[in-house]
Amino acid sequence: MLVSSIPISKKRKYEKEGVWLALNYSQSLRCCASRDPSLPSGEFNYTGGSFHFANKPFLFRCSMPQRFFSTVACCVLISSLLNISPQAFAQNLKRLPPEGIALDQTVVDRLQQRLDEAAGRLRKMNLSPTAQERTIDVEVLFRAVRLSLEQRLFYKESDIKLADRLLDEADRRLHALQGGADSLAMLETAPSGKGNEKSGVSLIAGGFVSRIDQSVQPFGLVLPKNFDPQRSEGYRLDVWLHGRGDTQTELHFLAGRLTSPGQYRPEETVVLHPFGRHCNAFKFAGETDVYEAIEHVCRMLPIDRTTIAMRGFSMGGAGTWHLAVHDPTSWFAVNPGAGFVDTLVYQGWNDQPPFPLDEVQRKLLNWYDVLPWVTNLNNTRLIAYSGEVDKQRAAAERVMTAAKEHDVPTRHVIGKDMGHKIDDASATLIDSQLAQWAKIDRSKPAEKIDFTTYTTRYADADWLRVTGLREHWRAGRVTAAIEAGNVLVLQTKDITHLELDFAKYAWPAQGSSVRLSVDGQTLDIRDDSDAPGLQCRLSLTTTTTADGADLWKQETAKESRLRKRPGLQGPIDDAFCSPFVFVVPTGTSTSSVVNDWIQHEIKYAQDRWRRLMRGEVRQVRDTDVTPTIVDENHLICFGDFQSNAYLKSIASDLPIGWDEQAISIGDARFDARHQVPVLCYPNPKNADRYVVVNSGMTFREFSNTSNSRQIAMLPDWAVIDCSATDKSIFAGEVVAKGFFNESWMLSSSAGSR
Repeated sequence: MLVSSIPISKKRKYEKEGVWLALNYSQSLRCCASRDPSLPSGEFNYTGGSFHFANKPFLFRCSMPQRFFSTVACCVLISSLLNISPQAFAQNLKRLPPEGIALDQTVVDRLQQRLDEAAGRLRKMNLSPTAQERTIDVEVLFRAVRLSLEQRLFYKESDIKLADRLLDEADRRLHALQGGADSLAMLETAPSGKGNEKSGVSLIAGGFVSRIDQSVQPFGLVLPKNFDPQRSEGYRLDVWLHGRGDTQTELHFLAGRLTSPGQYRPEETVVLHPFGRHCNAFKFAGETDVYEAIEHVCRMLPIDRTTIAMRGFSMGGAGTWHLAVHDPTSWFAVNPGAGFVDTLVYQGWNDQPPFPLDEVQRKLLNWYDVLPWVTNLNNTRLIAYSGEVDKQRAAAERVMTAAKEHDVPTRHVIGKDMGHKIDDASATLIDSQLAQWAKIDRSKPAEKIDFTTYTTRYADADWLRVTGLREHWRAGRVTAAIEAGNVLVLQTKDITHLELDFAKYAWPAQGSSVRLSVDGQTLDIRDDSDAPGLQCRLSLTTTTTADGADLWKQETAKESRLRKRPGLQGPIDDAFCSPFVFVVPTGTSTSSVVNDWIQHEIKYAQDRWRRLMRGEVRQVRDTDVTPTIVDENHLICFGDFQSNAYLKSIASDLPIGWDEQAISIGDARFDARHQVPVLCYPNPKNADRYVVVNSGMTFREFSNTSNSRQIAMLPDWAVIDCSATDKSIFAGEVVAKGFFNESWMLSSSAGSR
């Protein structure tokens, strides 16, 4: 066998029928190469002492630990020696969620009949407005069973019982609604399991309507003992982000939330369990869902919005890390357990990544990598957890090291002898610390803020908002302080626009004046808002001082020029984090190669959204786009400037040219017979929304193996060669790509290959 000269601890290799295998960090095997070219490459999953290749049994058994310690470097070495292309590693990757078992047709028919009858009963009910709001909590149960049937997501025979359990609960809620019940109590269930019956907590499995796609998304609640829905003092809210479970779909999540209170249930605290769109580490639409679930619960229950903690473990720990650094002032404390904090190191891709890691790709990593944002932990309170022997402890240690370098206070609890698990002693210690922090008064504005951002997608830090950067994906930083005598002192770096908003604090008191200093420049500011407290908008001018420093001014008129700002800064994947509608062509592209690619990508993007993001695809034809649709949604347009009527109507206002022969981007030309542009850009008919051309989410099947691979793979624009056959990492060969500048214009180097 070929042996790598790279020193790797606990390196192992296995050979079967000419297939070279190397263990990696994700408890799976990667087929690196083969002596027999007819054998495909793919993912080998180890379950119960046997391997499954491409989701099919592979007749090879061996005795080995479930947790593997090896490296992707073995794969890289072999692939380089055998001249295997990077995308060869991405063939036959796992599906998310995986395909389930085949059910007996009589079982399918029975469940479908129950579902149809219950849904029919709901439609016929004449309910009060309050009771109508509760129907979402019935529909979420219907949808879980329906998706499991439609997408074949039953993995064990016992899952049938879960479906019946959810339909039983739906029947119970329908009966309560029919009887006139509309209170929160109709949703509550008691936990089951050893030790839980006497806990005194109540459970709720409910749903909310996503503003992204109007789908009903699930969540769970744990209400504390003696919970009072009428209490005047708001309850503390702990948001608990769950770990990864490829087969833990809506059916399994809701069934669990009806019976299990989970490990953490602090006194006098409501615990929220967001579903987060299943398996994406609470990124992209999963991230939006966390905020929407919080908002939904705050409307349902008496919650103290100043006392919300963000917590999670494993995949949920990764989600907690990124929400902690991106939005630190929304949480009185953050408690990540395990969880990755970046892509390259966690995946072992530093030496040779599986796709070209150029400057554009490295900039995109700044979206969800945690370490570049580590100084933002100054704005919250961190208590992290790691098992002493958990391999994911290394990720937390990297954050601790980086925090220490920047004098950021942290606390890291280590569970003695623990692997990937939280021990009771550590859980008690963490709960005690959070309880102490929860008592700190947060009714006044933060006296000090130290905020870094790489994108105006993450713009807010308490009363401060960054609304413009000198260059997106390069760090912009602002420090702010409230000093004695109502003096505000701000220092900025690579920031062009700011907003100050003290409305929720009503600071300063009515009649009081404020002195403002920005980068040493004193500004006379005027508050024209009717809201309590100070509000003002600031921007850098084109005027400079004698020593070359930029001057700041207060903005009073509504800004009209096009520029990157919160909610409209790219890249392409940002459009799928808020409401969008697919706009499909009624025409046909002149090039059959391009037309086939477009039709494939429409179906692919729809299926990807439905399965991976557990959503509903709202779609219209290009001739049916209404002003309301344009006003309220990003438009995801497929086709070219001839086949899609909507694209044709805005073609002259887009920054690219595209006819039957050529695509023009800057000074570069591309062959339109087999290449297509993909991009996001402010919609010329509504500059507050994107128009996206020929792209769904940019992370494809290659990312299914690990949540750390679920990253933005394309920037603001790219040109794709659609004649390529391998579409597992990209939708084709990427022949050019780049970012628009801060004014949404092409840079001088745009179109370079």
